[in-house]
Amino acid sequence: MPGITTKSQSWSDFAFTSQREEDLRTFVLPKEKYKRYGYRREKFSYEELLHKFEAYCKRCKAFALKPNSGIADYEERLKCKIHPGRKLEQEKAWACCGNTTVTYPGEPTGCQTFPRHDWNTDSPLPRGFWELHVTPPFKQLNNIRSKRARVAVSLDCEMATNRFNQPELIKLTLIDMFTKEVLIDSLVKPQAKIKNMLTSIHGISFKDISAAVSASTAVPGRDAAREKLFEFIGPETMVFVHGGTNDFLCLRWVHPTIVDTQEVESRIKRIGDDELDAWLDDEGTGLEAMCRVRAGVKIRTGTGIHDSLEDAMACRELGVWYASNMAREITLEAEDLVEVTKESKAGKKEAPVLEVSSWPQLSANKPMASIAAVVPKVPVWVSRPVSQVHEIPPQAHELPTQSPPSQPNEPSHVDIKLMWECKVCRVRVPENTILQHRAEASHLNKLIKLVEQRGG
Repeated sequence: MPGITTKSQSWSDFAFTSQREEDLRTFVLPKEKYKRYGYRREKFSYEELLHKFEAYCKRCKAFALKPNSGIADYEERLKCKIHPGRKLEQEKAWACCGNTTVTYPGEPTGCQTFPRHDWNTDSPLPRGFWELHVTPPFKQLNNIRSKRARVAVSLDCEMATNRFNQPELIKLTLIDMFTKEVLIDSLVKPQAKIKNMLTSIHGISFKDISAAVSASTAVPGRDAAREKLFEFIGPETMVFVHGGTNDFLCLRWVHPTIVDTQEVESRIKRIGDDELDAWLDDEGTGLEAMCRVRAGVKIRTGTGIHDSLEDAMACRELGVWYASNMAREITLEAEDLVEVTKESKAGKKEAPVLEVSSWPQLSANKPMASIAAVVPKVPVWVSRPVSQVHEIPPQAHELPTQSPPSQPNEPSHVDIKLMWECKVCRVRVPENTILQHRAEASHLNKLIKLVEQRGG
């Protein structure tokens, strides 16, 4: 029930301290990576809304194009070109200009040009359907339990598919990261007609929604659900999600402080964001697998049904594990991130190389060696100052010569709790030698082989 603290022994205790808050903030998603992971930083533009509403031009019948869709003549297609005359059947030519070119709706052809299309926005989508809302400054209300915005929360939503083939919110869960308090755990009345309830995924049926609405226990729509979130959340509140693009989309919500545990895992793997679907330990990036591998917590052990309360707690568990084990390794500031796009000799753009001004520093106080020199066309973190960003020289893409595997310098007396397991080499090394182990040729060669096996 909302407002109580879960009693399950599966979930770790994580009492608030200023140091733990600082540790959690090291995992906030950099603003430069919002677009790559599907999160919004601002509301939809006029052109984006035209595309989403499937607007078409009344003159030339062209449909609105998605902005920045990669179409070479995108700017040209924004112009409206038509033949004002009729098509002569016998001559198969236009009466206005005599041109015999066959035209199709949306093609930039025609003898008369207008600077812009005359859009028809008569859409079945209701007004305001795609209106996004930015997190407002926190305001304390008399009827809620929070005197100030929560520092960090874990969010999970369950969704159905509405008649517009878009995700529709049907359940919302919000949990405090430090206290485990269940702030919200309620069914939500859909604002659009449901096409597919997706009951096989989350177990929620039409009957469940109807019963909650009749009992007045359901939140009346996504707009009301979003307002309930704002009773606990301010712009600085860290919102932990696991692949939460659709969660924010179905809430029509833009938030500046997101922690996506899938993105965090990509930083830990050191193989770049584009390798998320090919984990080196063959476990995958699903919430169930990551909780089992990282935190040792098993979820969905019964029917396999997704429950937003359990999933939100599991996402919290991952955040707790990261803060307890990896906070000192990942210290990335948004302003340090620079995306560099390289151009090959053929003129095609290669995968971007993400460069950061400095490597995370461990006890050895030595920057970790980059694998950019041995893995071609894979985004990685490299230890070069931003002022020295430049293209990697051709020889950097050459594979290193084979060398006999070297063993880490292991102290004679090592506490087993201070050992770190390398998922690539399947060996344990002392935590204070992690940097040296990752820089060894044997480790890098195995890493290359694993990436190549997965098409990297």
